[in-house]
Formats: sequence, structure tokens, C-alpha cells
Amino acid sequence: MADLLDRLLANSGTYVGSQADPGDTSGRPPTVARINVSPLPGNAGVAFDYEVLDADGSRPHHEHSILARTTTGVVLITSHTHADVVTVISETEPGYFEASDGTSRFPMAIRLAMPEDGHLVYAWSYGSNQDPMRVRDIGNVHLLR
Repeated sequence: MADLLDRLLANSGTYVGSQADPGDTSGRPPTVARINVSPLPGNAGVAFDYEVLDADGSRPHHEHSILARTTTGVVLITSHTHADVVTVISETEPGYFEASDGTSRFPMAIRLAMPEDGHLVYAWSYGSNQDPMRVRDIGNVHLLR
């Protein structure tokens, strides 16, 4: 994960691209994802300001997160419009952060990947008491240069 953090630090800025639910068959118009990546002091990590915009101008998702190195590993701290608490998630495998029981209002995980410099994939998995956790939102964004 340190490699991803270093790459994000070297490629900070505004990322724009598509937002998709791989299971959506509704035929709704596509949504747009915008993620601003900003370095933290001391290059300890990055802050993400992430929003999704629908074709009608609404904003169904807004999130502020911090991906950072700690003395015990890499953590993702996320605050978003779908819960009234902040979730602190430790990395369980490179680029994967799954909330443990009781740390989130609902089952959730976030996977971060940078297939190439300037190309960020930010994927949300979540579920509920009725639905199992699955990948539901993928922000596939590229750095504006």
C-alpha cells in the first residue's frame, strides 16, 4: 500500500470520470465521479474529497476520507453522506479496507487501486441486514492534467 500512497502523493490533483454500479440494469443515465486528492502534511498520506453527480444535477454521494500511514499500518478514515459516524478502517490486504463488526452503520469495504499513474479506481462495497455486501459503486477516474 505504501506504493499506492507514494503514487497518489506524486499524482495529487483532481480526478474525473465515471461512476457505475456493476449490478445496475435500470438503464439510468450514467453518473460522474470527481475525486480531489490532496497531500497531508509531512506526506503522511492523502485526503480524498469524493463526490458523485447525477445527470439531473443531484449529488447522491459525498465523502471526505483520509488514507494515511500510521505506526501500525495504513488506515482509511472515511466520512460520507450515508452515515452519521466516521469509520476508521485498517488495511486488510493491499488496497483493501473492510470495516470490522461494529465500526460502521452497515457492512462496508473500500478498494483502492491505481492501475497506472493518474488513473484511480475507488470501489465501494456495502450491504444491509437484508442484502449481502457486494461491489455497488466504482469510481473510475483520471487525473486532469
